[in-house]
Amino acid sequence: MGMIFVNRDRKSLGQFTEQEISNALSSGEVLLTDLAWREGMESWQPVSTFTDLPPPGAAPAPQPLPPELANIPAPNRQLPGRIRFDECLSKGWEAFVKNWGACVMATLVFLGISIVVQVPMQLAQVLLERFTGAKGADPMMMAAAGGVFLFFWALASSVSAILTAGFMYFFISTLRTKADLNLVFAGFRSSNWLQILLAGGLWILAIFCLALVFMIPGGVLTATMKSEVPIVVFAVLFLVPVIYLSVGIGFVFPLIVDRRLGFREALGTAFRAVHSQWFSALGLLLLVGLVAMSGVILCCVGLLATLPLSYLIWSQGYRQIFGDPDSSGED
Repeated sequence: MGMIFVNRDRKSLGQFTEQEISNALSSGEVLLTDLAWREGMESWQPVSTFTDLPPPGAAPAPQPLPPELANIPAPNRQLPGRIRFDECLSKGWEAFVKNWGACVMATLVFLGISIVVQVPMQLAQVLLERFTGAKGADPMMMAAAGGVFLFFWALASSVSAILTAGFMYFFISTLRTKADLNLVFAGFRSSNWLQILLAGGLWILAIFCLALVFMIPGGVLTATMKSEVPIVVFAVLFLVPVIYLSVGIGFVFPLIVDRRLGFREALGTAFRAVHSQWFSALGLLLLVGLVAMSGVILCCVGLLATLPLSYLIWSQGYRQIFGDPDSSGED
């Protein structure tokens, strides 16, 4: 297949054979998020899309590119990997205008299911509050009501996470090829749903551990010193890593559905890619949030337009960071 050219942050890492790429991945010299190109490809793609690499083995060291070729991408192709806000807005708007009917319908399906799965949980919460607030309530009945609430909470959270992953993938696919409403449910495929839940569970565990590390000492010091200062300081210390990690976590679910990655690989790929341009990724999320919430001005009805538009803008940012694989992963 010829030599493979590898770039990281627009800087050339050299040219490699398939065997050398495999060895470099094993040693950490090349990352799955690095961008690669070889003759016959239309654009640069993440190394993670090169699924036909041989297992690691002995191979000579890669030869660097000549200086005059070191930073030249494939002919007539803009090197992906960096977020460009103007393109996110223009491509997102163009795709919305072209596919507005399918986008609005997908949003209605997403919101409808999201609301329906919340109803049993809300009813269970009302039941739990009645038992806990009643005098002389039976402890067994309170425990049963708590168990019912936890069950429906876990069910609603799981369905919402899986559905959100498919909703994201729908807009990514809409930008690439065409709008397909069936892709809203792509997260429920057998190869995706468990990985999505494992990634979500690991995220919740990480937040819980961070809360234990920062909030418990803050609470103890606040009670000991009888001052609100310690809890405020520790709350800030808690929020810093949470905000940092939250910017990257949004790309994990679509990586699982789009690239068929396991939850560990998806988490690592997302955080490594976002780390190099964290503020740009944060800016993209803020832009997306502003566009989505602008629909509230029109008595929330405008969300049917601004919500899908915001997801299209975000999806273009996703494509800029991770590129487009040779196959979009559709069944």
